[in-house]
Amino acid sequence: MSWTTTTLGEVTDLKRGFDLPASKRVSGKYPVYSSSGKTGTHDKYMVEGPCVITGRYGTIGKVFYSSISCWPLNTSLYSCDFKGNNPRFVYYLLQTIPWSEYTTASAVPGVNRNHVNLHKVTIPDKITQDRIAYLLDSITSKIELNNRINGYLAA
Repeated sequence: MSWTTTTLGEVTDLKRGFDLPASKRVSGKYPVYSSSGKTGTHDKYMVEGPCVITGRYGTIGKVFYSSISCWPLNTSLYSCDFKGNNPRFVYYLLQTIPWSEYTTASAVPGVNRNHVNLHKVTIPDKITQDRIAYLLDSITSKIELNNRINGYLAA
């Protein structure tokens, strides 16, 4: 097992999402993501999955994963280019980024992707990434199941 220190931009390339006014959306099978998560569907997609999505303006610091092709909106940053890294590992890695350090102080918070792409990260080899992602996915699934059970008990 070997670990390497590099920049986030060398691990995945965050890009700006695409405009799609609500008035132009046609309900379909492809998820539409804003900075706050899945906000609907559309009959077309802009990027092929898998894809990670996070906020560019508005909600900053939440990270989302789409296993299928999707439409990331212009309020988001996204990446489908994992540069040989495990996409699920990259999803979890993005959750460790100190987004507040890259947020502009304004009425509507924003993030400059060029600055975030320079953030230093330490990542393991691909085999270790696969193992870490599998373990974290298993734990995440258990947490989601427990939350659903708690919801049923509270109802």
